[in-house]
Amino acid sequence: MNPSLPSDQELDRIRQSNMGRLLDQVHILFDKRAMDYLHQKGYPMVTAAHGHLFRTMRFEGARITDMARQANISKQAMSKLVMAFVDYGFLQWNYDPRDRRNRLVTVTDDGRKLLADSVVALKQAEEDLAAALGADDLEYLRTLLVRANASDALHASSPSPTYRRRRA
Repeated sequence: MNPSLPSDQELDRIRQSNMGRLLDQVHILFDKRAMDYLHQKGYPMVTAAHGHLFRTMRFEGARITDMARQANISKQAMSKLVMAFVDYGFLQWNYDPRDRRNRLVTVTDDGRKLLADSVVALKQAEEDLAAALGADDLEYLRTLLVRANASDALHASSPSPTYRRRRA
């Protein structure tokens, strides 16, 4: 055995405890809590994938290309998500009054209610996390995550084209 290579046990430990894995697991659990609250409010069709829409929906309207860029996903993926929300009645397509060649994705009245309910769901999920960590520790975690997100060291190199994580 090559002494510079980690053992299988060490690899398993690293896989389970590395920072990326831990952040992913908390993210998944947090999203699940928020989705559970939305499902209880009467939105069983909403999934974690729709989170890209919640982060990019604009009351004044937004173009698919802008929404996709902001969510760091492809236009095709964003279009699928938007079409699902159009079918549910949360979004609609309108022509851009500034440039009729473009269409804007706008929020319907039902979509406004969904956005309001999603804010409540996020606050409830944060309250759950505060109950687990304590309010002071949750605010400290938020401070650390904001600092990490702003760090030049983490933004120094460009992600590969297959990078799956969204930015801001």
